[in-house]
Amino acid sequence: MRKTLKNSKKLAAEIDRWQKRLAPKLPEIDSHDLHLILWSILRRKYGGRLHFLWRQRKDGIYVH
Repeated sequence: MRKTLKNSKKLAAEIDRWQKRLAPKLPEIDSHDLHLILWSILRRKYGGRLHFLWRQRKDGIYVH
């Protein structure tokens, strides 16, 4: 359990670091959306899933 908590804290810190770097360069992306994008990319490094299942909605937006 300690390893999981440690990995979660590392992941949160890494997301925060990248969000602070990228947010000024990507003002058109909502901060919450940027957080989700970074979380999806970085979580694999900290024990997340390897594959994503994407589905396209009728309005053309992809969701998982």
